[in-house]
Amino acid sequence: MVRVPVLAVKKGKGMIVYLEIEARRGGALFLDAKLCSDRETREAINNAFALLKIRWKDILVLVKGRSFNCLCGGSLGLSVYLGMYACLRGLKFKPKTFATGGIDKKGKIVSISELAEKIKAILGKAEVLLVPKGQGLPVEGIKVKEVSDLKEAMKIALIR
Repeated sequence: MVRVPVLAVKKGKGMIVYLEIEARRGGALFLDAKLCSDRETREAINNAFALLKIRWKDILVLVKGRSFNCLCGGSLGLSVYLGMYACLRGLKFKPKTFATGGIDKKGKIVSISELAEKIKAILGKAEVLLVPKGQGLPVEGIKVKEVSDLKEAMKIALIR
């Protein structure tokens, strides 16, 4: 199991929500009911799962914590992909590293909204933040890394 930090915005306030991603024998994707079933969220998670190209493992994605009752939006795609990849390969997120970004069907990292609110949520908690190419902002105390593809993101965010 891998614990994945996801940056979210609820009522205009940024927050960190943790997902737990687990792999089991099978070949299907199972999602916590706390993950909204809007088109953007489904597309982001389905893209992440499809890009892994696995047929022999079930992936379970659970939202941890009671304070958050619904996690929505395409910007969780990058974090979910990194978490699934890490889970399948025995890797972990580097401490104090966060990522936000959508991913398309080809694995390109695409722009997101509400970045300023998400950054506020990690001030004092993050050393590194991965964002889509073209969305980097200077943030005191945080190395903001622009990434355009999944390979680049994995090199920065994951460790053994």
